[in-house]
Amino acid sequence: MDEIYVNREIREMLIELAVQNRTTTYSRLNTDSNAGYNYREAEDRDSFTEDIEAISMSEVRNGRPPLGCMVVFKSGSVTKPILESLFTMCQEFYDLSPETTKLNSKFLKDLQAKCHEYWTISDNYQEFGPRKM
Repeated sequence: MDEIYVNREIREMLIELAVQNRTTTYSRLNTDSNAGYNYREAEDRDSFTEDIEAISMSEVRNGRPPLGCMVVFKSGSVTKPILESLFTMCQEFYDLSPETTKLNSKFLKDLQAKCHEYWTISDNYQEFGPRKM
């Protein structure tokens, strides 16, 4: 399996949000993680979204919930393409079916709850959480 590049600062911030059972907006995550993307540039916005997606893909490939579900728009929701991407990543991991899984706010909230549940388990946090330098 190919290794996925993951932005460590963004990942660590998403883990802390999951532990606290909180979400953040894309712009706040960009600022708080010092990612340095310029939101006035479409290419930078796309790159930032790709970083978040890569983090989620890496998490799911390693048997953990997708941390990208902790990032929302100011309204508290996400776009249908983002929900579809999360569904595709998680379909096998959570045995999801397109017939029974509706891509809506409940789906997003369920993923957020799975992240919170996973990352509040001390052993998971110690083994896979942020590395203290």
